Amino acid sequence: MVLSFEGHHGTSIISAKAIINSNYQLSYGDNEWLGDGVYFFVQGVSSKTIELAEKWAVAQAWDNDNKEYKYKEYCILQSLIDVEDAEFLDLTIEDGVEILNYLVDKYKDKIESIGKNIKFYDGLILNLARNEGILPLEVVKGNFYIKFAKERIEKINLRTNNCTICTVYNPSKSISSNSIIKTGTIK
Repeated sequence: MVLSFEGHHGTSIISAKAIINSNYQLSYGDNEWLGDGVYFFVQGVSSKTIELAEKWAVAQAWDNDNKEYKYKEYCILQSLIDVEDAEFLDLTIEDGVEILNYLVDKYKDKIESIGKNIKFYDGLILNLARNEGILPLEVVKGNFYIKFAKERIEKINLRTNNCTICTVYNPSKSISSNSIIKTGTIK
């Protein structure tokens, strides 16, 4: 069975045009929420996924080192994500969390031997599982607390999830359409 759902991605208008022309580029790293992949806001904890993508685009525009915006024009992309049920891990439900806990037990010793200094293990564990062929994952979804501009400026730090995101590991396989649905200017 194929699951289909919309995802919203916020970025600069320059990056959005590049995505429309040649598809998404993956974010890499074990510190990524759900491992390597392209990230989207999807329906879940919040139904306002376009607004979340917009807030993300604005927050990511700020260059804290140089105290200026890296870009002032942002864009929201809407993508249709299609994934086989067997290649989808939903960490917003009990069965998905049980699979993640199984992976934690499986990789606990390996993580300790690597000696990496990482704060959260989700991304590392999912990368290990995918790269070692333990799970044929193409899309993973989970609930997270993400700091947008307001939370960063006002140093608001909650533990309550404020959004549901998913990562797509192979955009060429799992994304069937992309379109720019909103643009804006950072003031």
